[in-house]
Amino acid sequence: MKQQYHLFKNLYAIGATAICFLLLLVVCLFFTAGAQTQPTDTSRDEFEPKIKAFFSALERGASNQAFDDLLQGSPLNSPDANTSLRELRTKVDDLQTPCGNILASEKLEIKQIGTSTTLVRYVLMYEHYPVIWTFTFYRKPPSSTVPSTTAPPPRWTLVELHFETDMKNLLR
Repeated sequence: MKQQYHLFKNLYAIGATAICFLLLLVVCLFFTAGAQTQPTDTSRDEFEPKIKAFFSALERGASNQAFDDLLQGSPLNSPDANTSLRELRTKVDDLQTPCGNILASEKLEIKQIGTSTTLVRYVLMYEHYPVIWTFTFYRKPPSSTVPSTTAPPPRWTLVELHFETDMKNLLR
């Protein structure tokens, strides 16, 4: 009987240790995941004003100016991307007929993807229908040959832009 008691006592100790370890692991993963999903405040300060200015220009009916300002310095503004960019501009201008005027915008999500990519998703609320905008910004990693104290941090560049009217795509 004593051998059985020691066996159960050892199993209990091992089980309690395993549970504590798993709990600690879950807590660490929770805090690590939370830290990676939010960009730094300085990052937001750089790209969020661009998005707000873009929506403001769209609201005023100045879509060409909105795209020109947003895409300044972006590879999306290259000659290779001009066809798809022209199509996107046309589709944006065509939104007003079925959707009505723009009423407001609301940030839905900011998602940090690694240290160099940030996805920002907004809903642009029209009179009759919402439109989901997704902006993907990239910041090249700092050069390892230049000390970080002397070089300014790399700027965020818009590398992907699209909108959706299909709300079920929000769930992915």
